[in-house]
Amino acid sequence: MTKNHYGKCHICGKEGKLTFEHIPPRKAFNWHGAKVYNGFGALSRSQGEAAKYFNSQQGMGKYTLCQSCNNNTGTWYAQAYCDFAMDVIRSLHAIKSLEHGSVVNFKFHDCPKLQIVKQVLAMFCSLLPISIVQRLGFDKLLLERDSNTINKELFDLRMYLTPFQNGQIMCGPTAFKYKNGDSFETLWVADIGVYPFGFILNLTPKEPVDWGISIMDMFDAGYDEKYNFELSLMYLERTNNAFPLPLMFKELPDQQQ
Repeated sequence: MTKNHYGKCHICGKEGKLTFEHIPPRKAFNWHGAKVYNGFGALSRSQGEAAKYFNSQQGMGKYTLCQSCNNNTGTWYAQAYCDFAMDVIRSLHAIKSLEHGSVVNFKFHDCPKLQIVKQVLAMFCSLLPISIVQRLGFDKLLLERDSNTINKELFDLRMYLTPFQNGQIMCGPTAFKYKNGDSFETLWVADIGVYPFGFILNLTPKEPVDWGISIMDMFDAGYDEKYNFELSLMYLERTNNAFPLPLMFKELPDQQQ
């Protein structure tokens, strides 16, 4: 018997019964069962230690959205993302092999940019506290189908290519400290890496992330408008692909010199 889940919807904020949000959408290669570890479990496994997990027969995702928000985002945005992902997968199948740091150029035709990038934000909403979703304005953006109104000073959204048949990652806001001159700065990011794409949501955009390419310009598109464009994406491998951790990528060749 399926257990019912209740709480606040991560988009509209209403209390009630929650439905399972696939991350990414089910048709984007997310229809198989998955072993899901929490942060501590993933860290333990990455160090070769035993860790608890639960089997998700529905694929990767979480019970985070009410039925209305799940249906609406699925109808308005998910199919465009799935088509986009499948176009990239078909192109990748024609490439014999990729090395960490390789850059692949893709050409897209009649592509609904806004629908795709709004689906990416819908995925991140399931990983963010509702207070952050509302502060960033993601709730209003997603609940209004045609809207592309967003404050670009509050975040940066970046994209990259991720390996096939390796550990996948969906990680909510995580703090990273790094040295900046004589002081230490804190970077807040959320990270999703599910073949063929990875996405980094930087919640401290004044402290830039260099991994991947920013796709913030996709918010300038119209909902019903389709575009021909090119996109160059870097293929990134993590230091532990079996049990990946957020932003833990291998050094690039030019960084090793």
